[in-house]
Amino acid sequence: MKHEITNQSRNPRTAGETLRPHLPQLRRMARWYAGDPDEADDLLQDTLLLALRFIDSYEEGTNLRAWLLRVMRNRHISLSRRRSLERRVLEREGAHALTAWSVGDMGRHAMEDGGGVDKDLSLSDPVALAMDELRPEFKDAVWLCDVEDLSYAEAAVRLACPMGTIMSRLHRGRRALRRRLGSRRELEAA
Repeated sequence: MKHEITNQSRNPRTAGETLRPHLPQLRRMARWYAGDPDEADDLLQDTLLLALRFIDSYEEGTNLRAWLLRVMRNRHISLSRRRSLERRVLEREGAHALTAWSVGDMGRHAMEDGGGVDKDLSLSDPVALAMDELRPEFKDAVWLCDVEDLSYAEAAVRLACPMGTIMSRLHRGRRALRRRLGSRRELEAA
């Protein structure tokens, strides 16, 4: 039986059934790209979500498996570039200071030794004031990714927008916070 997407199967529910026979090969390729089983599962999930989201860009009559593998390859390249950029930024600026500034004492103890208390998501006064000055869409992205520690994908689902939008808002929100807060030394001196 030929497993191709037709006009009838462009509905995400029926498209999912059409994609199912390709899962074993996609899983193998994801493991080859990622090297780590957990990262491979994430890559596979991202690939399937992107495939379902952009199913209209698939040209009927072409090789579906090749299209899916191309989606996966492009996603893997995007993730690799982002990780490389994050590493360079961390090497240049040091560990991201927002978490250290924004988690209260109880939260810090809970994270350090599992202290039996829930994470304190309250912000220190300077950070709270700076967060309040952010545009709402930037504030939401920073809160979800940096304070609640959600992934880009989880934040995108929560805010019902594309993952690239979350990444852009997060970058712009962090940059605005750095401008408002100044250096970490200045903040600690205050």
